Amino acid sequence: MAGVLISEDSNAWSIALRQGALGGLLVGVVLAGVIATSNTLHARRTASRHGLTLSPDAAAGTRTTVFRASVPVGTTAYQLTDSVLHALKQAPFTRIDEVQEFTHGKLSLVCASSLANPVKLSISIETDQNTATVTMEARPVSTWKRLDGGASWSVLTAAEPHVRGAVHPDAGGTSTA
Repeated sequence: MAGVLISEDSNAWSIALRQGALGGLLVGVVLAGVIATSNTLHARRTASRHGLTLSPDAAAGTRTTVFRASVPVGTTAYQLTDSVLHALKQAPFTRIDEVQEFTHGKLSLVCASSLANPVKLSISIETDQNTATVTMEARPVSTWKRLDGGASWSVLTAAEPHVRGAVHPDAGGTSTA
């Protein structure tokens, strides 16, 4: 029926095209607003659950931090990895659902099943004489997710002090990123 009406009036094509484009634009703007608002509310709730103050860094899906700490000479990456796993299991910040990797200097955990978005927390530890370099990365478990409601940021921010304390209980390390 619409095709017959449009074919009878040549101006109807341009009017229909304009109305369709404006309708699509309006739907896109509304959808973008709803998604952004929903993600912000999830991030605020997640941050408050961990006792954190929401910051603009929470918007990114993947978070990474690197720090160095002094360690006693002869300390191996495996010893530090074991200390970190023990410290994270004792920490009240979130629940560890699964230990995916626990090797010499590598630790991968799936955290926060109580949150809407599970997070993979990967920790890499390299030792050199009396220094340990720790790289922590938190990302959504779902590879297609770009926004995770601040879950990755919250898990990384809440876990970092426990990891720093496990690697070097006295000084807490020095940040490099």
